[in-house]
Amino acid sequence: MTDWLGPAQPFERSLLPPAGESVGHPGAKGVVHVVDESAYYKEYLEPIDDPGHLDELIAWRRSLPAGDRAVLDAHCAWPLRRVTDGGRTTGFLMAPAPADFWADMLGERHTVELQHLVHTAAARRLGLTVPDRTERLRLVQDLAELLALLDSHGMIYGDVSEKNVLWTLRGTPRIYLIDCDNARRAGSPNRNAAMARNDAWRDPLLGPDDMPDADSDRFALAVFFYRVFYGVTVSVDQGNGTALLPDDAPHLPTLERLLGAGLGSVRPRPAAAQWAAALRDADPAGVAAPAAAAPVRRRPTKMFASVAVGLVIAGAVAVPLVIQSIHAGPTPAPAPSASSAPAPTVAPSPSPALLDRKEALAAWAAGPVKIRVDHYLSYLDRAEKRSDDYTWVHLRTSVTNKTSDPLDLTSAEQNLVLVMDTEPKLVDGDATSFQMDGLVATQPLFGAGFSDGCAITSDDGTEHDITWTGKSVAAGSTFTSKHVNGNGITYWFPPISSKATDDVTVAPGKLHILGIGWRDAYGEMQGFTPVSAWKGPNSQKAFLSP
Repeated sequence: MTDWLGPAQPFERSLLPPAGESVGHPGAKGVVHVVDESAYYKEYLEPIDDPGHLDELIAWRRSLPAGDRAVLDAHCAWPLRRVTDGGRTTGFLMAPAPADFWADMLGERHTVELQHLVHTAAARRLGLTVPDRTERLRLVQDLAELLALLDSHGMIYGDVSEKNVLWTLRGTPRIYLIDCDNARRAGSPNRNAAMARNDAWRDPLLGPDDMPDADSDRFALAVFFYRVFYGVTVSVDQGNGTALLPDDAPHLPTLERLLGAGLGSVRPRPAAAQWAAALRDADPAGVAAPAAAAPVRRRPTKMFASVAVGLVIAGAVAVPLVIQSIHAGPTPAPAPSASSAPAPTVAPSPSPALLDRKEALAAWAAGPVKIRVDHYLSYLDRAEKRSDDYTWVHLRTSVTNKTSDPLDLTSAEQNLVLVMDTEPKLVDGDATSFQMDGLVATQPLFGAGFSDGCAITSDDGTEHDITWTGKSVAAGSTFTSKHVNGNGITYWFPPISSKATDDVTVAPGKLHILGIGWRDAYGEMQGFTPVSAWKGPNSQKAFLSP
């Protein structure tokens, strides 16, 4: 086995063996190839001319004390050595994720990702063992201790998300971070980093062009605890000042205070070291769910109690943090505040009835967000090598806002979702997929988010960027565009089975697509348009027309 680490100097691409099989999903920045059992090579889609951030990350790891470096290596696919070709940086070498973080999923070997902790129904169908609350607490503790180590050295990870955190229950429950080339030293730019696009994880206090910082890592840790420990898929509403907890949530006052402060809109938020200490002190016996507990149906408007979002300073809470009458025994009094008023107590609502597919689609179509597909292009893209074949679904989409408030369109890749009757397999590792909540188990529905930054070449050789430019649409207004680089969106799938030897259009129904919907930040569907209402024909000429 070759020692790929070697000296700190860059490694010439020509000295690597021919590119081996790719692993994982192609990301926004590059593809990961197997070098051998001890090393992976992440090859950027485009070489970069400014490798300073990679050199800094590599040198920082080498400068760590041996104990800290061992912890980092056990938890992170950290850049180990830069790879160059003709003086330009083409990627870097890193260690593969340890075997404990891989699993057989329906006959295929995959990494076990954070999404499998959040979307447990899909995880069980893949044959994965879903952790109990005690194990989930330990997973959160492991991430908190890792982020505390990075924070102690002034390092920002900056990209906690469902695709970038792996986990295992083998031995001690623990996590493993990938895409570590997005990390940076505090105060040091890394303009090559991929910005977090998922509003469920991105700190809302960051501006559109702001880089992640230490406090946004703290926000992401709070979201990780919220979604992993409580097993919820909804997001915090900072404007409303509340987070939402399941009715069967155990009562953990210290962690609830950290959660409220960590999700809050006031900086500084609680540091990872505070979280780690509180998680170490939490009594696992006190957080185990009762054996006879009924499953929680995730209906945030009725089935969740709220926790006020606040600020923790030296262990004190600056605004009330109240869980509304959902726990057995007395509810602790809120911490004092200069302007606090007693919070109302709300008894849990009855569990809502689960819907079948027909009922769910009808209910979503009646929602206040109206979606119109002005043009679409759905086709099998044949390449010279069959391994490079893909199926694409390009849409030109208009959104009408019939709510009473402005509708944020900046994270539409999470909101404009294809609704499908089978679990989607997406090629883009940054695109989201999930199972819809609130349906009967025998009639599940699934959602798929779109990919960003695609292009198609027309018959005359012109390349057309397919991009989404929507920012916001006022109440009662419509966002649309006459150009594919305005309201264009793309969903990227593996190739379908076909005898065609050239590109061929594919009916969306053949891909198990039922339509397109609008899913809000709480996981609630607010609109739906079936495939039958999409404006045809399914052709490149129609799709590119104004």
